[in-house]
Amino acid sequence: MEIKLEIVPRKMISGFTMFAQFNRELLKETKTVEVNSHLVTKTRVSTSMQIGEACMKINFVIDGFKTFEKTEYNYFSSKEVTSNYFVLSKQQNLERYKEYVIEAVRKSINLIGVDLDELTIKLEQPKFL
Repeated sequence: MEIKLEIVPRKMISGFTMFAQFNRELLKETKTVEVNSHLVTKTRVSTSMQIGEACMKINFVIDGFKTFEKTEYNYFSSKEVTSNYFVLSKQQNLERYKEYVIEAVRKSINLIGVDLDELTIKLEQPKFL
């Protein structure tokens, strides 16, 4: 799958529908996902992917990238959830984060079960710049 990454301005307001299922047909039609990030701490970045009204965190362990594992309790599911936040450092800067986003989205698309020949990632301008 060929993946293009575009940096787009941050939205003033964004929203999603809780517990929404990913619309596979919309993804096949638009071949586009939106990705945004926010700082959990000064050096840990949480990453989310949105397709239509559905949103999911994509904080995965990916080989070659340093992540920080944190387990928290989720009140909606009544279960513990583990996130692996991307760690900012001199070695893991914005360019490395872009590579991480591409690999995390690739993994997510495989989990959703959609086969695409090309995909555009619209990454909202990260706040940590």
